Amino acid sequence: MPRSILDRAARLSARGKYGEVVVLLEPQLPIYRESARYYQLLGSACLRTGDSGGAYTYLKRAEQLDPRNVDTVLCLAALQLRRGETQKAIELYLQAQELRPDDALAAKSLAFMRREDAEERIPELVEKGGFERFYPREKLDRRVFAIAGVAVAAAIVVWLAVPAVAGLARKVAEARSPRPEIAAIALSDTERESPTETGGVYSYVLTEKEAVSEFGKAKSLFEAYRDNAALVIVNRLLLSNVSPSIKEKARTLKSYTNPPDFRTIKDPPSYAEVAKDPALYDGCSILWKGAAANIEAKDGSTEFHFLVGYVDGQRLDGIVPVTMAAGDGLVSGNLPFELLGRVHGADGNLRIEGVAVHPLR
Repeated sequence: MPRSILDRAARLSARGKYGEVVVLLEPQLPIYRESARYYQLLGSACLRTGDSGGAYTYLKRAEQLDPRNVDTVLCLAALQLRRGETQKAIELYLQAQELRPDDALAAKSLAFMRREDAEERIPELVEKGGFERFYPREKLDRRVFAIAGVAVAAAIVVWLAVPAVAGLARKVAEARSPRPEIAAIALSDTERESPTETGGVYSYVLTEKEAVSEFGKAKSLFEAYRDNAALVIVNRLLLSNVSPSIKEKARTLKSYTNPPDFRTIKDPPSYAEVAKDPALYDGCSILWKGAAANIEAKDGSTEFHFLVGYVDGQRLDGIVPVTMAAGDGLVSGNLPFELLGRVHGADGNLRIEGVAVHPLR
C-alpha cells in the first residue's frame, strides 16, 4: 500500500540508506505524482547521493505541492550552498526561519555563512565529507497517507496519467545535467501537440515542428553554456507565433542567462548582425572594438556613444549609445578599446549596457 512504501523510504532515509531510497521510490512516481512527501523524500535522497540534477527537480516539485514544508526548503538551501550559490542559500534559510522561527539547522547554517572563510570552506567540506551538517535529519512520518480506497483510485490514475508521468520522467532525466535549472524547464505534452497560434502579426512564423525543435535547441545551447546562441533562438520564439505558454517558458530560460565575462563569452554577435535586428539579440553579450565620444558622467554611471570599429581613425561601422554602471576614468575619447556589454534591443532600438572595457593601446 502507498503508506507502507513511503514509511519504508522514511525509515531507510533515517538509517542513511539513501541509494536504496532512490531505487525504491523512483519506480513509484506514477502513483505518487501529487504527493509532496514523496518528492521531498526522493529529492532529499538524491541530494545526499550526489545527484544534484535529480534533487533539484524533485525538491522543486515538492515545494510546488507544499511550499510551507521546512525540510524541503532546507534541502533546497543545502543544494544551493553546495553549488556555491550562497545568496540563494541565505534567502532560503531565511525563508525556513520565517516558517519555523526556532529551526536550529537554519540558524546554524546562517551562522556558518557569516564567517569570513565560509565560501572557501564549502568545497573542502563537500570533498572531505563534512557537508552533511547542512542536511536536515530525516524524521519518520507515521501519519496515515491514504486509505485503501484511495490506493485503488491512485492505481487507476496511473493508467490515465501515463503522458504526464512520462513528461515528468523526461524532466528528471534532462535535469541530470550541468545546468539542472535549465533542464528542468520542459514542454508539456499539450504544448508539444499545439505549440503555435494562428492569426496575428509576428516577426517570425514557425511551423509546429520548428517551434518544438527550436525550444529544444535553445535548451541544449544553454546547457552547453552557449548563452548567446541560445538567446537568439529564445528571442526568435518570443517574436514568433508560438503559444503564450511556450513563450513564458522561453522567458524563464532567458532569465538564467549568465552575465557577460571576458573569459567565458562565446558566440558574440557582430555589430552588423545586431544592428540588423536588435530585438533578436536582446540580452546577448557583445565584444566590440571601437572608441568613445560624448562621454558624460551621471550619478555613479557613465554614458557615451560607442563608435563601433573606429580603432584606426579610418573606419566607422556605426554609433551605439552605451551606459556603464562604472567607467569614469576607464573610458577615454582618445584611445580605442574593446567593449564588453549586453544588448538591450527588445523595443527594436539598439543600446548597450556596458560591463567592462579593455584598452587596445
